Amino acid sequence: MKVMDNPLVSVIVITYNSSRYIIEALESVKAQTWGNLELIVSDDGSHDQTVQLCADWIVENKDRFSTTKLITVPHNTGISANCNRGVRASVGDWIKVISGDDILIDSAIDDNLAYTRQFPEASFIASDVREIDESGVLIRDKVLNEGLIHFSGLPTAERQMKTYSRWPVFLNTPTFFCKREMVGKGMFLDEEVRIYEDMVMVIRALEEGYRLHYMRKPTVAYRVHSNATSRSPKLDEYRKKEGFKIFKKYLSRHLSVFNPLDLSGYYENWLRFRYKGINGYNGRRFLKKLSLNYWYMKANGIKRY
Repeated sequence: MKVMDNPLVSVIVITYNSSRYIIEALESVKAQTWGNLELIVSDDGSHDQTVQLCADWIVENKDRFSTTKLITVPHNTGISANCNRGVRASVGDWIKVISGDDILIDSAIDDNLAYTRQFPEASFIASDVREIDESGVLIRDKVLNEGLIHFSGLPTAERQMKTYSRWPVFLNTPTFFCKREMVGKGMFLDEEVRIYEDMVMVIRALEEGYRLHYMRKPTVAYRVHSNATSRSPKLDEYRKKEGFKIFKKYLSRHLSVFNPLDLSGYYENWLRFRYKGINGYNGRRFLKKLSLNYWYMKANGIKRY
């Protein structure tokens, strides 16, 4: 069998104090219907039992994988740095990154590879998620993402980059499936970005000409819980600062003051990150309707904008 017919897929599980869920995540990798897998666990300085649980599990299940690696560091460095360590250690033809609290659906790798056989030009793929609660109980079997549907329908990476620079559409990051060549071009995550690491990854991919493809099939069970970084209200102010930093560093360079829709992008980011309200009144929902880009997205079927 040719290598191209049986590509090696590197599944990278990033962990930090994930002891409650990590075995379930690892078992979901083991249960994949695709056989040729490399497993890498990259831990970011956990101070619970995560590392020991992973080490013991790998000893018992290493024969399932072509290779296994457990990477540890003494101190927490952030999601971006943790992902980068795992990706750098991988050797697979394709790369799949999941968090230690998420679950791969059994056919996730098989389905992604089947999609690439149908669309050989696809190097960067997103798909659907199922949402589960802290106990693994299904909340929603399919999460409708109107923004992703519109975004993935744009014909080129350049068009997608322009749209993303005006409005960073929410993408199902846990579902991303990427070809090795993307990493070969130095597309690692920005380690100065500790929360919105997925945004930088998307920007760098699009800038390199990798159009995002959308496979309309669930591949990941995404766990919704209060301890998730993306949902903690304590980090709201930090999220705003980091979001504005990404806009200035990455997104604004794709906008032109001579383009009315691009000007709307500047305006909306000002509303989001700099506008403080007047006399205690916020009014962002009304002020957003003054944006040309707002009505452009509505005209393209984006109801939640």
